[in-house]
Amino acid sequence: MILLLVILVLLVIAFAMDRWPIDLVALVSLCALLAGDLVSPQEAIAGFSNPAVITVMMMFIVSEGLVKSGLVDLLANWIAGLAGRSSGMASMSLLTLAGTLSAFINNTASVAIFMPGAIHLAKQYRFSPSKLLLPLSYACIFGGTCTLIGTSTNLLVHAMAEQLPPEVGAHGFGVFDFAIFGVPLFFLGMAYVFFFGHRLLPSRSVSTSLTRSYDMSAFLTEVKVPSSSRLVGKTPLEEQLSERFRLNVLEIRRGGEHISQNLRHTPMLADDTLIIRGATQDIVSFRQQYGLLLLTDIKLRDSNLADENNILAEVQLSPMSALENQSLKEIDFRRRYGCFVLAVKKPGETIRDKVAMIPLRRWDTLLVYGPRVRIEALQQMEDFVSLEEQNIRLSLSRTWWISPAIVLAVVALASFGLTSILEASIYGAVAMIATGRLRIQEAYRAVNWTVIFLIAAVLPFGTAMENTGLAEVIGNGLAASGQALGPFFVLSLIYLATSLLTEIMSNNSTVVLMVPVAASVAMGLGVDVTPFLFAVAFGGSSSFLTPMGYNTNAMVLAPGGYSFRDYVRLGWPLKVIFWIVSTLMIPIIWPF
Repeated sequence: MILLLVILVLLVIAFAMDRWPIDLVALVSLCALLAGDLVSPQEAIAGFSNPAVITVMMMFIVSEGLVKSGLVDLLANWIAGLAGRSSGMASMSLLTLAGTLSAFINNTASVAIFMPGAIHLAKQYRFSPSKLLLPLSYACIFGGTCTLIGTSTNLLVHAMAEQLPPEVGAHGFGVFDFAIFGVPLFFLGMAYVFFFGHRLLPSRSVSTSLTRSYDMSAFLTEVKVPSSSRLVGKTPLEEQLSERFRLNVLEIRRGGEHISQNLRHTPMLADDTLIIRGATQDIVSFRQQYGLLLLTDIKLRDSNLADENNILAEVQLSPMSALENQSLKEIDFRRRYGCFVLAVKKPGETIRDKVAMIPLRRWDTLLVYGPRVRIEALQQMEDFVSLEEQNIRLSLSRTWWISPAIVLAVVALASFGLTSILEASIYGAVAMIATGRLRIQEAYRAVNWTVIFLIAAVLPFGTAMENTGLAEVIGNGLAASGQALGPFFVLSLIYLATSLLTEIMSNNSTVVLMVPVAASVAMGLGVDVTPFLFAVAFGGSSSFLTPMGYNTNAMVLAPGGYSFRDYVRLGWPLKVIFWIVSTLMIPIIWPF
């Protein structure tokens, strides 16, 4: 038990530090369990065949099929285009739609779909996106709790409940078993963010000036090449401008022509205007050595950069990106994608190194500049999440209805008890591929393998807690308190512990640790385990205080310009409200 406690403490610390990929931390911890003989080899790999893991994997594919149909994008665009109505109504409509869809598709996908619409809506009504993006994350969390398939947390509790010993008396859950409490909680949470979101969140200038938000004003300028300059007739490669001055030539403007491709080999002519990026001292040295002319002392702004051919835009590295842990130089970003990265925002970090040498991580935000066609192509790639509304006409194909029909069939099969949720999800995933809604390669890419390996690697911790007796010791201790103070007190304590742990660990990791404890407590008190399992499920999806507690919270950190304090300020009253309401209502809906 002592060894297991040490491993658990180190696991929590590693998750909280967020210095290493969470799936890697989980796999290393699994190796520690094996090395310590806390689980057998068969128990260690059991997570990879667990029904919850397979179900989550299949639902990633089903969700991607629905997203690819274009229906969700069309609905999001329709909500974002509610110009002429009140900003409050438009905001609430977008949040409600995002939260409702999160009950049936992956939360991360829902935020990725609606985030550009939220930013666009904020621009339309002239308020800061920081007022809307964190509420969007919360809305998707609320919505995910309403159904069994809405979040991997619920699926995991369901799978672990089915594997508990028979004497516990636990059973699995239906698709809409969570809705009886999840739906009222959804409306309570939505009312909170509607009435208090604008008041408690700061108004930060996030998207109105991209160059200013990245502190690019001192590093971006334009110079003119006079006929007397020795740059005339030379190319940037010949003069080694990048190596000698650490400068990037972003564009050559020659009369009415904007040259932004193959710049390294383009000879510069007299009267060319160069848009360059670099440190102030390097720009000054460059100007003096080549006798260049500064066109203006006014810093270059977004309007100077954006024209009909070249645009400035933000994209975010998606959690499924193959580019993670590579630098822009290693990726050869400029040659590979045909556009420049002017700056990088890393959530909660101050960048001091050269941009090209910084290893990229999920949710990093890139400020990119280049031809409109290249930027729009970049925004469509699965490695990136677009943070700006695209002026692309949305339309539905003739067979768009097949994907929603498959999703409804999955829900119906599981809801009416015709098949298990595992079977239904497998049928749905295969149907998406067989009907051509997804190519097999897209299905592979749709799976968030970080989540899959994380769940599979932490599931054996529940087994280890049972094997060592740690779950029983903790459960008996809580049960002893419950004998004096009652099961209401213990349930409240379990919900609170789960909801606090999920702020520093992943929701799935927290649930794996708390389900065995909940089962032991119920057995010690001699009461039904069901209310305790629901307390763990809802507590595990109540991450409102930190950006690292939930994927969707991390997604909006950089685009919203949030600080850690912003999460605490908006989240702690909601945390307390959910705790109190859950403590009072769960035992009424699911009696002891």
